[in-house]
Amino acid sequence: MNILHHIVEPSRLLMTWQPQDEAAPSRTRRIIGEVCVEPDRQIVFRYLKDTPDFEEACKVGFKGFPAFRLEDVETRQGVIESLTRRLPPRKREDFADFLAQHRLPAPFNYSDLALLGYTGARLPSDGFALAPDFPEDAVPCDYLMEVAGLRHVPGTDVTRIHVGDAVTFEVDPANPVDQDALLVRCQGQKIGYVNRALRATFHCWLRAHQVSARVEKLNGKPERPLVYVMVSVN
Repeated sequence: MNILHHIVEPSRLLMTWQPQDEAAPSRTRRIIGEVCVEPDRQIVFRYLKDTPDFEEACKVGFKGFPAFRLEDVETRQGVIESLTRRLPPRKREDFADFLAQHRLPAPFNYSDLALLGYTGARLPSDGFALAPDFPEDAVPCDYLMEVAGLRHVPGTDVTRIHVGDAVTFEVDPANPVDQDALLVRCQGQKIGYVNRALRATFHCWLRAHQVSARVEKLNGKPERPLVYVMVSVN
């Protein structure tokens, strides 16, 4: 098992949401909010209400994150406390096991913002997740990424994918949702996409830095396989 050695503090987090209902007209994961660090180090949450993603999410049932009122312009109280409830406490006996699942070092001597960004803070009971937005020049940087849209790429043969396989990224201008979508390729086949919330960061990395990636772990179920890729940026 590999460990992420170069941990970078995110400049902000992007909150995403995906409908849980398989029958929803669209299950595209949308960016609906941001968690920012103010100059005075206060953590602030804002819904990104004037964006196409937010509007599309509302069309398929988005009602807001339970801890942050949808009618508020921003939330300044208890933001980190509300979000870290989605994670096991740092003092829990099995916290090191939780870190290992995400290939994070123990002890984890970084901020709660970094912990939320690097783990995603997902719960099985809702469709929310967090993604880090890294400073453009903050390299070297390591990140463990779940390949998105694995089930929706025709012809993908997961049995051909193995831990340690090299992975590459390329723009998919024919994508019907996002013309700047980034395809993930392994063993010559398309296996999925870069998370939409990470797309801008990856485009910056690919333009300005050397990016290498390999399959780090495979899990999930036969009907819903999961592939995780360890990305190193130098």
